Amino acid sequence: MKRLHGTILAVVTLALVAAACSSNNSPSGSTSPAATSAATSGATSAATSGAVSSGTKIVAQNFAFSPSTVNVSSGSVTLTVTNKDSTEHTFTLDDGSSSTNLAPGATVTIKLNLTKTVGWHCTIHPTMTGTLKVG
Repeated sequence: MKRLHGTILAVVTLALVAAACSSNNSPSGSTSPAATSAATSGATSAATSGAVSSGTKIVAQNFAFSPSTVNVSSGSVTLTVTNKDSTEHTFTLDDGSSSTNLAPGATVTIKLNLTKTVGWHCTIHPTMTGTLKVG
């Protein structure tokens, strides 16, 4: 009986975490666009369920982003970021204009408007970094 109670508690907890991660309206939602900055404007993101964007693809795996440098054109950029690790990560622009939570196994599409090169990092694992190089 004690084991069944623990299993039920784990399933309920997992369901609550999944629901919280999929909400874009909560204070700790998937994206927190800041005021327009020199590097980005109007950053948004949306979780996808299997759909993959035709834009640039970035993978978080083994506590690293790959590729770590992405060449993009100035203007509207669509990124598809997949977390292949078994732990949560974030995809956060260094200028603070966008931060997206990446649950384990999740794929998220992020749309940005870039005017200059900007770095990104995982706020949970600061050694995970990369650069969106505008050229």
